[in-house]
Amino acid sequence: MRKAFIMFRRGRLTKSFFAGRLSQVLLIFLFITAVWSPCAIAQKHGPILFHGVIFDAGTRQPLPDVHYIIRGRAAGATDSRGMFSLYARWNDTIIFSCIGYAPYRMTVQDTLHAREYTAGIYLTGDTTMIPAVVVIPRLGNIRAEIMAERPGPSQEMINASNNIRIAVYQGLTNPPEMGDPAVNYELLRHKQRLDAYEKGQIPSDRMVGLSPFTLIPLIYTLAVGPPETPDPPAPHISSRDMDYLRHVHDSLLLRH
Repeated sequence: MRKAFIMFRRGRLTKSFFAGRLSQVLLIFLFITAVWSPCAIAQKHGPILFHGVIFDAGTRQPLPDVHYIIRGRAAGATDSRGMFSLYARWNDTIIFSCIGYAPYRMTVQDTLHAREYTAGIYLTGDTTMIPAVVVIPRLGNIRAEIMAERPGPSQEMINASNNIRIAVYQGLTNPPEMGDPAVNYELLRHKQRLDAYEKGQIPSDRMVGLSPFTLIPLIYTLAVGPPETPDPPAPHISSRDMDYLRHVHDSLLLRH
């Protein structure tokens, strides 16, 4: 009995497999790293609690009912004192908007390493002045209204319209009877065509589509777990913090 074996230098299979593919592998690795690194870092750091107040940039008074959006989803609004509290993560974008004011976009930078911050947001007015509007009473064309008036429908017309609607509804909702030969023949032909097409295959109503690109976020979620952002506490900013926020804002205006 003749025996034979193959011997080759170690590393040959690895080199032959990655020959000419090193650049592709590096590109894929860099793409995955660029996509998932910010999310992984933000998840690892955890949420940051922001206590804040929204001011009118002109009057420096708090603004109530200012809506804010986090990651494209509505998160809440300020209370009657203009205060808010929210949780956000690194690289999150928060948009504050109010009627009559220009929206303000704030991005949570990765340089914020504390767990809690106090923020003061100043919104500038963004209104459009329109000329004065004068409203006066208007008398309609009585002759045209009388000539265009249509007579009311009679009871016979109402009954006929209702009968037509009922007949149309019954025709659309009730399936045809199986005693019709044409309908039975058409159903049989459709079933035979479907059986011939799906012979030896999985039926179309039992197929499940799965993309390999959906496995990456699934594996990451299973490994790290879903982000758990708790409900923010009630906003509270002391009068001392309010005065300090106004002082910092005024000093920045004087500097510029």
